[in-house]
Amino acid sequence: MSGGTTRAAGRTRQAWLGLRPETLLALVGIVALLVPLSLLAQPADSEGPGGLLARMRKARGLSQANLGEIDPAGETMRFATLGLKNVATTLLWDRANHYKKVEDWANLSATLEQLTKLQPNFYSVWDFQAHNLSYNISVEFDDFRDRYAWVIKGIEFLRQGIALNRFEPRLLGRMGWFVGHKIGKSDEKEESRKLFIADDDFHERDDPQRTIPERDNWLVSRTKFIQGQQLADAGAPLKTTPLIFHSEPMMSAINYGKALEEDGSFGTAARRAWELAGDEMRRFAMREIPTSWNVPIRLGLREAEEARAKRLGEELESLLPGQFAAAEAERRAGLSAAQKAALEVSVMERTDEEQQQAADAEAALKVSWKDVARAAPADVRGRAWELALEEAEARETADIIGRYRDIVNFDLWRATCEAEVTEPALRARELTWKADKEFAAARLQAAREAYEGAFKAWREVFDQSKILREDPITAEDTAEIVDRYRKLLEQLDEPFPSPFILDDILALIGP
Repeated sequence: MSGGTTRAAGRTRQAWLGLRPETLLALVGIVALLVPLSLLAQPADSEGPGGLLARMRKARGLSQANLGEIDPAGETMRFATLGLKNVATTLLWDRANHYKKVEDWANLSATLEQLTKLQPNFYSVWDFQAHNLSYNISVEFDDFRDRYAWVIKGIEFLRQGIALNRFEPRLLGRMGWFVGHKIGKSDEKEESRKLFIADDDFHERDDPQRTIPERDNWLVSRTKFIQGQQLADAGAPLKTTPLIFHSEPMMSAINYGKALEEDGSFGTAARRAWELAGDEMRRFAMREIPTSWNVPIRLGLREAEEARAKRLGEELESLLPGQFAAAEAERRAGLSAAQKAALEVSVMERTDEEQQQAADAEAALKVSWKDVARAAPADVRGRAWELALEEAEARETADIIGRYRDIVNFDLWRATCEAEVTEPALRARELTWKADKEFAAARLQAAREAYEGAFKAWREVFDQSKILREDPITAEDTAEIVDRYRKLLEQLDEPFPSPFILDDILALIGP
């Protein structure tokens, strides 16, 4: 045995001696590099802070312990890739896209589960898989109870992602969206909302301290969105549109009020629901929203900015009496004959050339107080320019706020929240609900009486709100109620009344 060992050692020495010098140098270099690499990349453990990279990750909050809970299975999988985690992730994403394309939901689910182990802090993985479970797989089942169970699986999957990503507001927002819309807006929303209220397991996990007094899905949705807001307010990066994200608590509260009334709950319960919606609307109105102009705004301050611009304009008019009108007149006098003629033609009758001439004329006629201030007398020019700048800033801010309001339909929802807590609106909703129930039960005279009472109440609501009175969405909702009333009259063999109490509302959507 000793002779064999001696011969083996001799062969090893010969093998080393037979290596080329550059190869030997490379091997020595590799061995030498192992020591600093070990010191650099040593992971942290219970006995020490680890190497330089581990300490840097901790200092900058980049380690998994900083970002969220540690998943042992995920850590093991990432270690097993031997530094090829990104390659493995790319291959799995390709596979996931393939399974989605061929609608192989089982394999898609398994692949996405693997991705969450490799990339626990990648938002899209959690969103993709949760949507897959709650939307794609759930619809494969016939029984609504099975569909509800898969919807909850998707929501619970988001909860796992939230635990691993403590600084990702979007995951809380997605959980709020699923709880609200997938349960409260589905075709079987009546059954799903009841199942959600009775789901003790979900609520025990979600709210063990019972901080949400009611189990309504819209209230839970609102809570998730508020938690996401609080995370963003604490400094977590919000990698989505802030305007839409921060409008969601208000919309969840509005949907809660609507859902109660659809369920037939009126009186004090409905009023309180709409009061909550109003509170959320006012909170949203005064929240600072960043804009693409790099000017933060508050949606509720447009009227104040418009009033400020008007006041400054009046102050400028007092300082430079008649000069704004004179500037307008001078510009009008400077228009070409073709431009003046084009302005006289109605918009619908203009030719293409006249349209261009009119557009050029309208641009030339625009006068600002800054234009007037530049030509002001020297003794007041400085003060006029200061006021003109402030007036322009107020007008521009009001304009930006108006554009952002339009994106979220702010004026309509504010008017809705203000109207729905009033006695006429509460009465109109209850009578409409009663009329629909009576009509469905073929109690035609009772349904007719309820519809006509509802229309009188709606008339009071619209008379009190110009925004609701002139809004096409409100008109379409009203038209649907009126259409049911028409069908009722047809069954009674009676003509539709003319004039009708809500003719002006119906006129908004045409014949």
